[in-house]
Amino acid sequence: MFETFSQQALKVVMYCQEEARKAYSDMVTTDHILLGILRDEAGLVNEFLNRQGANPEQLRMQLQQFLPTPTSRRPPVEIHFSDEARIVFQLAEQEARLFKHTQVESDHIFLGLLQSGEGHCSAVLEKAGIPMGHLRWNILRLRHQKLNAHLRTATLDRYSHDLTHKLETGAQAPIVEWQPMIERLIQYLGMQRKHSVLLVGEPGVGKTALIQGLNQYILASQVFHLFAHCRVVALSLDKMLAESETDENLYAMTQTIMGELRQSNDVILVIEDVHKLLLANKKEMEFVITQHLLTLLEEPNIYCLATTTPNHMPRLMNDTPVRHLFQIFEVPSPPEAFCESVLSHWAPTLETHHQVKLPSETLRYAVKRAPEANAGQFLPESAMTLLDLSAARKRWQYTELQRDVRRQERRLRQLIEQRALMATEVEQSPAIRQAFEQIKADILTVETELQHLQVRLVPEGEPVLSPEDILKSLDAPV
Repeated sequence: MFETFSQQALKVVMYCQEEARKAYSDMVTTDHILLGILRDEAGLVNEFLNRQGANPEQLRMQLQQFLPTPTSRRPPVEIHFSDEARIVFQLAEQEARLFKHTQVESDHIFLGLLQSGEGHCSAVLEKAGIPMGHLRWNILRLRHQKLNAHLRTATLDRYSHDLTHKLETGAQAPIVEWQPMIERLIQYLGMQRKHSVLLVGEPGVGKTALIQGLNQYILASQVFHLFAHCRVVALSLDKMLAESETDENLYAMTQTIMGELRQSNDVILVIEDVHKLLLANKKEMEFVITQHLLTLLEEPNIYCLATTTPNHMPRLMNDTPVRHLFQIFEVPSPPEAFCESVLSHWAPTLETHHQVKLPSETLRYAVKRAPEANAGQFLPESAMTLLDLSAARKRWQYTELQRDVRRQERRLRQLIEQRALMATEVEQSPAIRQAFEQIKADILTVETELQHLQVRLVPEGEPVLSPEDILKSLDAPV
């Protein structure tokens, strides 16, 4: 069973057996396997755990608490592997074959252990604060980096945004996944013949959100093994153009970036609004980047996601090789039910920002009325814009209402003070009496207005955005 195991992996197997023997168990279980992996100080798994601030020795102590109390205090004569442990080793061999590795390493065993789901591995790691949802991706990334320690992507990193890193570290919030579309995108990327994809859709339908959804699938290891270790990187063309003063500088910069992409083998490149490049005039600096990009996309191991809009497609199809280089993926406006899910996911952020409550019926109404509200925008972006603007308008009006209440309360206090001062002099002259009566009338008027204003105040201080507020926002002058 261990013919393809490396010396380090065999050492881990030996550690597993020793852990079982120390526990007076005649059977190696999945918990013993994790104990053995944690003893491998030079292993990739321990390196990752140390980077995460988790002490492998403390994890071992916590895991040992789950081991059953031994029924005998005598070491077993023979130690066998449980069925679950054998499955872990089989999964480890599958992991190695999947990535065309000639030997099974200790990290393959760890990934097999995670895949099996047996034992207390997940419980111990979760308690230590290890992000289990991204654990497989992190191990694959670290393995790739160790195997390719000589590679550098300094120029690419300078002129791009690592979208996967932002999501993995929490710098970018997760989105609601448009599951059928994201899975179709993954299938296109998994093709052998042509796996760069051109996302074609109107502004606001969610092309960027699909790319972000792909990121979530990558971090969750719900993608093909070919790019399970990859990161999604968006090229910053504006920064490249801004920092390259001449065509010669831009040429050298682009050449370096494309060379790094070829060698890294861990990047899915994103180019937003690719028509700006592919339809650039020959005199424009963008043309320099275009020539390098077209050459790069001809190569078999390059993954690229590009976006454009339908109105640019006729020229792209006629004047550029997009049909040859890209799978064309048309992104329609998503269904209303999905748009409501997007707004529901986003609503807590809006409520915190605007201090306005957003009931579900208001979200539904925003989706229905959004197409007529924002010309040139499509669902779900148009609904998000309408809801955001309506909530801002509601908060502004409520703030003005609070100011009006405070002004009227101040005015009422002033009138009451004046009435008290004049009360002792009211009999001295008809003019004073007339002024006194006017103050009494003013007090009554202010009290009435103040009551009307206070009725509109919410005790908790958070107004509720209603469908009527959405409608009024639609009718408000621009």
